[in-house]
Amino acid sequence: MRRRFRGSQSKRQRTLSEKDLAFIKALENNCKVNYKQVARILGISHTAARKRTEKLISNEYISIVPALNLKRLGFILALLFLEVANEEYLSKLLEKFKECPRIIFMFKVMGEYNLVALIYAEDERVLDSILGTCILRTMEGIRKSEVVLIPKILINDYYNLRVPIGEREKAPCGADCYNCERLKSDECIGCPSVKYYTGWFSLKSAEKSKVNEGVSTYKK
Repeated sequence: MRRRFRGSQSKRQRTLSEKDLAFIKALENNCKVNYKQVARILGISHTAARKRTEKLISNEYISIVPALNLKRLGFILALLFLEVANEEYLSKLLEKFKECPRIIFMFKVMGEYNLVALIYAEDERVLDSILGTCILRTMEGIRKSEVVLIPKILINDYYNLRVPIGEREKAPCGADCYNCERLKSDECIGCPSVKYYTGWFSLKSAEKSKVNEGVSTYKK
C-alpha cells in the first residue's frame, strides 16, 4: 500500500523555480484586493469596499495571502496524532515547533490523542524521517504518537503555506541537520529553514524574496 502511494506521488511531483518561490514569498505580505472590481460586483463605492476589507482584516476575520496547491506540487501529506502528557508539555511543544516550516496546521483535539498536526513532506526521504526520527514525535512529554498518510486530497487543494528561507544553522525545533547522518548519506534532505537543505522548496536567502517587493495582484 505504501509502495503504491509513493509511486503515484512521484508522477505528480512538480517543482517551482527559485524565481517562482521568491515571487510567492513577496506576495505573502503584499497581496492586494481589486477594490474597483469588488465595488462593481457589490454595487458599492471603491472607498466602501476598501474600508470593509480593511475592517475584516484588522478584526482578524480574513487574511489575504497566496495559497499553494499541494496536490499540484506533489507534496506528501500526513496527519500526526500525539498524546501529550499535560498542558506544561503542550506549551513547550508549541513553543518549540511554532516556526516549523513543515507544519501546515495544528489542532488541539479530544479523544485518544489530544493534538493533531497536518504536515507535509517533499519526498519519500523526508517522509521516512518524519516516520522515524522526527523530534515532534520523540520529545519529552509525548506518551504516544501515530502517523496517518493522506494518499489523496478530495476537497480544497490550496493551503496557506509560507515559503521557508534557508538561512539558519539549525532547524527552528533545534534539530542539527549539518551533523545528521541521514542528511550526510542522502537519506533526508534536511529542514527547509537551514542552510544545508538540499531540497527545492526553500529560498537560499531572505534578500531574494525582496526581488519583487511591493508586488501586487492588480494595478490601481
